[in-house]
Amino acid sequence: MKNIDEKIAAALREASPETDIMAEPNLAEELITAFRGRNQWTNALAFIFSLVGLGLAVWSGIEFYNAPEIREMLLWGGFCFFNVLIISFLKVWFWLEMHSNRVLRELKRVELLLEYQSRTRP
Repeated sequence: MKNIDEKIAAALREASPETDIMAEPNLAEELITAFRGRNQWTNALAFIFSLVGLGLAVWSGIEFYNAPEIREMLLWGGFCFFNVLIISFLKVWFWLEMHSNRVLRELKRVELLLEYQSRTRP
């Protein structure tokens, strides 16, 4: 426990909170951050499944327009709708993961600011 306190103190001595703690990452940096940490394999797998679902949705959409009968059109349309639904569920889940990373980053920022203020005040 003391080791982490020493690391925090060393990091606070190196940088002021106004420079790097307050920096907001852009969307690309948040996306890359989602592929790090303890859920990196799950996030990568969800991203791959959403790309596969996109390919299947495009393929089934093309087959929908090329289908000669109404029954085949309904089947291809249902398959396309199912894939779009899966993609949307995966994207919502992925955005929730990015949001939880954002909340954790803000909590760390508040902790560091409180630690910085407690060290600078007499």
